[in-house]
Amino acid sequence: MRRGDEILRRLMAEFDLRDEEYASLLSSRSGNPFEVLVATVISQNTNDRNTLRVLRRMRERLGVITPEGLLEIPLGELEDMIRPAGLYRQKAKYLRGIAEELSGGVLKEILEGDVEEVRSKLLSIRGIGPKTADVLLTMLGRGSIAVDRHIARVSLRLGISVKGDYESIRRSLMEIFDERDYLKAHLLLIKLGRVYCRPRNPRCGECPLRDICSHFLEPRNSYQIH
Repeated sequence: MRRGDEILRRLMAEFDLRDEEYASLLSSRSGNPFEVLVATVISQNTNDRNTLRVLRRMRERLGVITPEGLLEIPLGELEDMIRPAGLYRQKAKYLRGIAEELSGGVLKEILEGDVEEVRSKLLSIRGIGPKTADVLLTMLGRGSIAVDRHIARVSLRLGISVKGDYESIRRSLMEIFDERDYLKAHLLLIKLGRVYCRPRNPRCGECPLRDICSHFLEPRNSYQIH
């Protein structure tokens, strides 16, 4: 069994995944790609509970979260709406800029391209970084794995990637897991990072991957994350 399959087998046996634990996943259930982008921007430097709180406010205000609807919200009101998730001025500014770029059906047109073309066009929009673009692609099953702080930490400790930059980790994950499992791997590795592979005082002795983890087997030689 390939290593990626074994990792997923063990993590699926260990964890139950609930939509409400992942704001972007919950947003993807709406079938609204723009909402996934909004959720991902809002989620930066906060938790899913706060992100979902903001999304509920937006849905109450707009019904369906669209670029056009978001642009109709006065900036001050938008900032106040985002306040529970922190960095509200910066996030409001980015969301308005993204909405301006994607209004008029532009996002639908972008998503009609191949994976690398879609990713390139999304990254050309200010406020959409690699993680935000890849979250959307991951949720749509479009051949990419988004890397958040939990996945980065887990990937380096497990030895999946030997380099700590975003793109190296993403590529390593895409090599070890089958494309059909990218979303599952994304969710399960986040869960592993939250429950066992914590930044400090990781629960290595309880981890279902401890016997195949470089950090647990050779802690002195593993990548140290603070």
